[in-house]
Amino acid sequence: MTFIRRRGPYDPDRPGLRRIATEVQARGEPVRIEPSQPDAYGPEQGAFVRLPGANFAPAGSVPIDHIGDANIAPGAAATLITVAVPDTLRLRGAGIGFDTDDPVAIGYLTWAILLGPDPAAGYSQMLAAIGSVRQLAEIVVVVGSSQTLTVRASIAATAPITYRYICRLRGWFYSEKEGI
Repeated sequence: MTFIRRRGPYDPDRPGLRRIATEVQARGEPVRIEPSQPDAYGPEQGAFVRLPGANFAPAGSVPIDHIGDANIAPGAAATLITVAVPDTLRLRGAGIGFDTDDPVAIGYLTWAILLGPDPAAGYSQMLAAIGSVRQLAEIVVVVGSSQTLTVRASIAATAPITYRYICRLRGWFYSEKEGI
């Protein structure tokens, strides 16, 4: 039986390929290897955002997880959370949840997300039956730079006593950049 040895382009015994491999090893130039993890947040660090930062937390984004509470009397309203967006960044609100000391109290709560004095589109006079402090409900709120996001709670006038309400808001600050 005769074996035919194939001499294709990847044959390691080809003298031309051996010479190229030897030259690369002889030069010994350092090879730039990109890090597997993004650097910490900074103006010149991180990778360019190629996907919309409002949909995906990009490299270099700053996560936020705010919790606020207030005792609210029947028929009154209170601010539970306020987030000021820095001048050079945007904010993406991704999740919200509510809790109380008394489970009956959640039935009296309505809430709104305000961007400045105006309610955010789709988030005015919402019932608190969504989300909890442990398991947040998904929301989509994009806030521009230098704006303030406020979560404001209102209690029905039919509530028998003053209740304590807790709110948790999760999201991230990001800077939108053009890809190269």
